[in-house]
Amino acid sequence: MIVTRLEGRLGNQMFQYAAGRALALRLGVYLGLDDRYCTSHLNQFNIQVENIPQSLLPRSRFRKLLWKLRLHKLPEVKERIGGGGWKPQFEKLTDNIYLWGYWQSERFFQNCKDVIRSDFEFTTQPQGENLEIYQEIQETESCISLHVRRGDYLDPKFRSYGICSQEYYEQAIRRIAEHCDATPRVFVFSDDPEWVTDHFKLSFEMRVMTHNSADQAIEDLRLMTVCKHHVIANSSFSWWGGWLGQNTNKIVIAPSPWFDAYEKTFTSEDIYCRGWMRLEK
Repeated sequence: MIVTRLEGRLGNQMFQYAAGRALALRLGVYLGLDDRYCTSHLNQFNIQVENIPQSLLPRSRFRKLLWKLRLHKLPEVKERIGGGGWKPQFEKLTDNIYLWGYWQSERFFQNCKDVIRSDFEFTTQPQGENLEIYQEIQETESCISLHVRRGDYLDPKFRSYGICSQEYYEQAIRRIAEHCDATPRVFVFSDDPEWVTDHFKLSFEMRVMTHNSADQAIEDLRLMTVCKHHVIANSSFSWWGGWLGQNTNKIVIAPSPWFDAYEKTFTSEDIYCRGWMRLEK
C-alpha cells in the first residue's frame, strides 16, 4: 500500500493525491489517504482510495519518535520544504511507503494523466446559482477564467510567493484576446472577492464570482474548468483549474517566477506544463 499525507487546501491535496495515485498505479497496489492533519476536500471527486489499517498510522504525538527509531510500519518519503520540482528518484520508489510532500508537478503523474482526469471528475451536479453560471460559461464563446490569489499570500510568512500584479493580468488577457474570435469575457475567481470587486479592473468585461464561500472552493474549480482559456495565479488551486480545463484548444497563462524572494531555493520550473505561456508577474 502507498499512503499519502494530505495537508493544505484543495489544490495541494489534489497534487498529493495525484502523485500517490500514480505511484500506486505503477506498482499495482492500493492507495490510502492520511487525512488526519487537514480537512479533506476530495470527497466530491471520483477518487480511488482504500481504508488505511490503523496499525499503519501511529498516533501523531509518537510519530516522530517512531520514525526516528524506524519502528513504524511504513518508511517515510518526504519532500523538502519549498518543493524542489520533479525528482527522478520518485520512479524508483517501491511499495509500502508513506508520502509526505506537495509534489507540485505534472511530471509526477505524467504517465497516467487520463486516469487523474477521470479521478477528478465531479460526482455531483452544480446547483442553483452555480448551475446558472455553469450554463452561462458554456454558452460564452470566448470566456476566460482568471484567478486572483490574495489571502495568506499577504502574510509575511508567505512572502516567498508574491502576488500577481494588475499588469500581469491585463497583459495575459490581451494575449489571449489575440487568439479569440470574439471579445473575451472574463470570469474572475478569488479568495478575496470583495477586494477584487472594489479594486480590480480590466479593460474587458468581467464578472467576479462572489457567491461561493471558502468551503465551496470546489464549485469555483468546477466553473473554472468549463472556461475556454485560463489566466492562473501562482496558486495550486488555479493550476488545477487550468490543467483540468475541458477545451482542447485552451490557452493557459501562468505567472513567472512562481516564487519571489526565495526563487533560488524554491524550485518552480517543473510546475509549468508544456504549452503553457508564462508572463512576468
